[in-house]
Amino acid sequence: MPRWGNRLAKAGILVAVLGVVGGTGYLAGTGGATPPVPMDPLPAADLSPKTITVGTGTIVSRLNVDAVVRADPPVPVKATRSGTVAAVHRRDGQLVGRGESLLSIKVPGKGKDKTVAVLAPVAGRVSGLAATVGQEITPAEPVAQLDQRRFQAVATIDAKEVYRLYNRPKEIKLAIDHGPEPFRCRLLAYGAGASSKPTAPQGQGGPQQPPAPGTGDGDGGGGGGGENVEVTCRIPAHQRVFAGIRAKMAITTDRVDDAVVVPLSAVLGQASKGRVTVVGEDGSRQTRKVELGVNDGKQVEIVSGLKEGDRILDRAPDDAAFDVPPAPQGGPEEGPTS
Repeated sequence: MPRWGNRLAKAGILVAVLGVVGGTGYLAGTGGATPPVPMDPLPAADLSPKTITVGTGTIVSRLNVDAVVRADPPVPVKATRSGTVAAVHRRDGQLVGRGESLLSIKVPGKGKDKTVAVLAPVAGRVSGLAATVGQEITPAEPVAQLDQRRFQAVATIDAKEVYRLYNRPKEIKLAIDHGPEPFRCRLLAYGAGASSKPTAPQGQGGPQQPPAPGTGDGDGGGGGGGENVEVTCRIPAHQRVFAGIRAKMAITTDRVDDAVVVPLSAVLGQASKGRVTVVGEDGSRQTRKVELGVNDGKQVEIVSGLKEGDRILDRAPDDAAFDVPPAPQGGPEEGPTS
C-alpha cells in the first residue's frame, strides 16, 4: 500500500504542474499575461522658432580648457667678450644667485690683459660647466646653463573659441590634477605659438605680447601661419608641481554687469557684428543688425541694436548665400566624354 500511495502522490504533483503551465499558456495566448502595447504615435518635436523677450544680466567670458605643466628651458650663460679662462669659481650642481661669478677670463687689452668675470644672468642650479683654466671661449657659445626650477602652464585653445581671446585675459586660475586647490597663475603670453617664444628671465621685462588671435605676421592674415593659439601662465614658485602633469585652466577675459543679453542661438554671428530677427507687435518679422560684445558660450552681450523688452526669434536668421540645395538623387550627373 505505501508503494501505491507514493505513486498517487507523484501523479498528483505532476497533474498540478501541468495545470499551472497550461493556464499560463492560455493567459499568454489570450493576452491575459501581458497588457497590450499602446499604438498611440509619439508626439512630434516642435522645432519652429519661438519668440523670446530680450532681457539684461551679468555675463562673464570664461574659457575652461585643458593645460599641461612645462619646465622653463635652462638659461644659457655666455661671456660678454672673448678670452682665456683664468679661474673657475663654480661646479655643476651648485646653486648660484643672479650676478654671481661662475668663472673669470683674461681679455687682451692695451698694455696688459684684463680680468673679466662671467656672471649668472639669473639665479639657478649650474649645469654643463665644462670650462677649464687656459681654455679659449667666445660669446658665441654658452659656458654653462642655469636651471631655474620654474614652471609654466600651457593651454591650447580650440579654434572655435579663438574669438573670445581678442581681449587680454584678466585672470587665470589653474587646477592641477590631484594637486593643491586652484590658484592664480600670472599671464606670460597668449596668441599664436605663444609658448614657443622664449620667456624673459626673472626681473628682466614683463609679460610677452604676441599678436592677438587672427592678427598673425604672415601674409595669410590671421592664425599666425598655422601655429596653435596658446595661453601660457607662470606657476608661483611656492606651488609644488612637476613637468608633464595635467591641469585645468580657467581663463577670464571679460565681465559685464547689467548688459543686454540674448542666446547665442538667436544671433547670426558671434563676434563683433551679427543679425537677429525682431518680431513686431503685429507678428511681423524683420532682420536687424546688432553690435556684439562679450559672450560666455551660451549668451552674448548686445552692445547696440536691441534694448530690454524687444522681442526676437530664438533662432538666428538664415543667410541665403549658404543655402546650398541638396544633391540630386543618384549622385552628380556625368558630363560628355570625348
